[in-house]
Amino acid sequence: MSFCELRIPVDSNTTENILSKILITCSDLRYDRVVLCQTDNLRAPTSNNSSSSKKKKRKLNETEETSIVPSSAWTCPKPFVARIPDLITQRCRQTNRQFRLYSRLNVIVHDNQSLHYLKRAEVQQNFDLISLQPATRDILMYLLTATTIQYELIVLDPSDPELLPFPSKLMRAASERGITFELIYSNALRDSFERRNLLAFGRSLATNIFKHGQSIIFSSNASNSLQIRSPYDMMEIGQLFGFNEELSKKIINQNPMDVLARSFSRRKTVQGTVWLDTEKDNKQQTTIEPFVATETITL
Repeated sequence: MSFCELRIPVDSNTTENILSKILITCSDLRYDRVVLCQTDNLRAPTSNNSSSSKKKKRKLNETEETSIVPSSAWTCPKPFVARIPDLITQRCRQTNRQFRLYSRLNVIVHDNQSLHYLKRAEVQQNFDLISLQPATRDILMYLLTATTIQYELIVLDPSDPELLPFPSKLMRAASERGITFELIYSNALRDSFERRNLLAFGRSLATNIFKHGQSIIFSSNASNSLQIRSPYDMMEIGQLFGFNEELSKKIINQNPMDVLARSFSRRKTVQGTVWLDTEKDNKQQTTIEPFVATETITL
């Protein structure tokens, strides 16, 4: 059984020593696919003052404490380059396990006028995963109906209770298009307010929208190894939301793998039907093959 940790925050201040400790902890907890997430803000210069005032009232995560750059000056960040620790490499050789790192860009969206910047080729091709985090409820409503931007995840941050109540019909429609919703649990480990919000978010998703456990994942957003919980602990959290053991296992195992599969389809295929593979020999050649997810993807 494969387990994925889809959000380990990294930035320019992340040192190799700190990241190595987190990755080794992930390996110890049986995670074999880890996604390194870079967070950036995107706001058009014509945003109104009401949205900015709402932003000031929000309780920001540590990764959101970056300066907000107008979209006219926004440039796509380069993927964070990390090395798998030698200890993990040795363990994989001894046990025939596989440990993979992926890149992810998480964009905090403050308005709908700047989303066209996410259509750039460097955004779509440089990152394995793309996630959007709405700054307000109005932006969440817009993202649920927008069909022109290709991305895999919408982040539901429990630190923002204004997102409740969730628009059930719109979220189910987005789920049918392949969008998955991410709940972050690390802040709930140290703050009672965050715990109440996380339970409220999870119960709302479990009882009103996704009763069969589809389109939901849990991520740690852990800045240190103490904030990471094992997949089996996460299954118990799923049961607190109201899911049974089978559905909780689906949320931890199958749903993250589906997210990686859709990411592969976005970057490597045309409309999910044709797989384009470029081979570099003396001459650059492109081969076109039918795309079959279960046979093609090596995640």
